[in-house]
Amino acid sequence: MKHFPTKSSTSNLKSAGLIAGIVSSFLLFSTCVAADRDDTSARSRYEQERSLCDKGQSNQSRETCLREAGAARQQARAGSLTTESEEQLQRNRERRCEAHAASDREYCLQRMRGEGTQSGSAERGGILRELTVTTKPAQ
Repeated sequence: MKHFPTKSSTSNLKSAGLIAGIVSSFLLFSTCVAADRDDTSARSRYEQERSLCDKGQSNQSRETCLREAGAARQQARAGSLTTESEEQLQRNRERRCEAHAASDREYCLQRMRGEGTQSGSAERGGILRELTVTTKPAQ
């Protein structure tokens, strides 16, 4: 037995095609808007960083600063520029303590967790973390 499309099944196919086309158009539009927003954000950030380079307000030479700003913009456009979570940054801080001898490692971890005092900044060339520990003299 052969099945011949009826007017209602042809109409249903047209409706389904129309709905699929609308959904596809919406997804394409959403993707374009997001890409445009990301490019605008990347461009804005690049302009801010370039301004700091031009004013000499970075901790790098102007040439290096401009090169880094351009590389960051390129990575942002490619979608590969990410910001680490606070948890990841803390893990990175604590991993730095692995270089210390076991006897000093716990003090390092305490400093990395915010105990003691902190001065300086990355922009000014480094962060100094100090922890004062009182110990009893050996008998």
